[in-house]
Amino acid sequence: MDSKDEIKKRLVAAGYEKIVEYNDPPHEFFADHDHEKDQVIYIFKGSMLVNMQGKEYSLKAGDELFFPAKVIHNAKIGVEGCEYFDGEKV
Repeated sequence: MDSKDEIKKRLVAAGYEKIVEYNDPPHEFFADHDHEKDQVIYIFKGSMLVNMQGKEYSLKAGDELFFPAKVIHNAKIGVEGCEYFDGEKV
């Protein structure tokens, strides 16, 4: 897996200028919501289950997921928590 700095540089090069690092506790739940702009997440540690457009995505370290703008989704953090980047196009 690439380093955090390498991943951040790749995300910036892809147009994700606003990048925030999160470290969410186990079992945290994010109810249905959307974002005004395209977003992407990259998982470093732990896991996250995302439901979007009728599909379920089970994410773990090394996984990346794109969220189109204004698409409703929800997420649940796994039993070990989750450390990840959340990038937003500006």
